Amino acid sequence: MNSILPITRPLADAPDLSAKTFENVDIILYELYAAASAKGVPLVEGRTFTGCRFQGPAVILVSNGVTFTDTNFGDSRGGIQNLLLSPVGDKAIGTIPMRDCHFIGCEFYGVGFTGTPEFIAQVGALTDKPKA
Repeated sequence: MNSILPITRPLADAPDLSAKTFENVDIILYELYAAASAKGVPLVEGRTFTGCRFQGPAVILVSNGVTFTDTNFGDSRGGIQNLLLSPVGDKAIGTIPMRDCHFIGCEFYGVGFTGTPEFIAQVGALTDKPKA
């Protein structure tokens, strides 16, 4: 697979944050979550993002069925572990929960990530270079 990173296109707002597929758009994560929440869904679910840039500040709670392909997780300031957060309790209050979402050739800015210990270990083992 050839990488589509880095994304060098001009900024492009997503016209419909309730869409199921997004391609080559820029998304403020809180607005994406707020659009789902306004429809009574307390998480971002069943979406595919290709060539998208995501803006925080935010922490994504990665749940079942979330995949990252050819992803730039963001500026880790020295190590990808700096982008990972581990909940102290059994909940991750204040996060943006995601389930069954696919990120292909996407970039994240000002975003932290949390999830199961397995997810944290898997991402923590990555280098700062995009992975297929």
